[in-house]
Amino acid sequence: MERPTPAPGASGTPVLPELPLQELECFAVLVHQLHFGRTAERLGVSQGRVSQLIKRLESRVGAPVFQRTSRRVELTDLGRVLAEQVVPAFERLREGYDAARAAAATARPLRLGFQCAVYEPVARVIARLPEGTVQLVELPWADPFSHLARGEVDLAIVLAPCREPGLDVLMEFSRQPVYLAVSAERRLGGADGVGAEELAGLALIEPRGPAPEYWRWAQAPRRTPGGRELAYPAGAATIQEGLSMVAGTRQGLLLCERSTAYVRRPDIRFLPVPGLEPTALEVVQHERRPHRLAAGFVELLAGLLD
Repeated sequence: MERPTPAPGASGTPVLPELPLQELECFAVLVHQLHFGRTAERLGVSQGRVSQLIKRLESRVGAPVFQRTSRRVELTDLGRVLAEQVVPAFERLREGYDAARAAAATARPLRLGFQCAVYEPVARVIARLPEGTVQLVELPWADPFSHLARGEVDLAIVLAPCREPGLDVLMEFSRQPVYLAVSAERRLGGADGVGAEELAGLALIEPRGPAPEYWRWAQAPRRTPGGRELAYPAGAATIQEGLSMVAGTRQGLLLCERSTAYVRRPDIRFLPVPGLEPTALEVVQHERRPHRLAAGFVELLAGLLD
């Protein structure tokens, strides 16, 4: 007896029946767990969602694949037949997918995120590596961690501190004194710069974006060392945006000494603020997605800084 030929699509080629991959994946996990709660945890969904997917699969198949009681979950005879085919197939799919991701990570360059500028020691490390080994990605001033968390960069060199779950700090370097950026037309400070306590009388600009509060407060401290409250009536997503605001207003922006060398412009003055805690940079990676070149990059950077 000949098998029926699938109906042709608009192009004249047969249309393959749609596979309910989400339901089958849920089925494969439940076969191993035989527990709706543990299956939900493995898949990162609710227990109700697991029940919904299994019911949908049974509706598609046309008969129950599990027997459920208040105490246990068991495969039906039909479920065992389905499991013999589906479970090994999904394991192979998962292995193939993981192998492809690993191969892609090996083949592609190290995506390096940076804030404000690629500072001199970092540039020297990149210059020592074969051309094309590193791909640079600029990160917003007010969003240092999102790109790394989403897997859009492999390493991020960002202003400290990083206390994000799932992100590992590999090293800290480049401790720098803090400077205040003000309009070039503004008369402020003396030969030694601006005292930290003087900041209490200024309107300052803070980073505003997805950055966590502890990080924003490290870049824009809420009080002077003497306990006077600091005011931040304005915010900026990038340092360049903040500097443009500084140039056209009487507001100020705090940034590290190294950054001042990369963002110099004739309409802005940079004044040291010796009383504030220095800033530092950290090299951060995602704990579950280390790139093959990350450890070597950090080792080279540490060697240049010794």
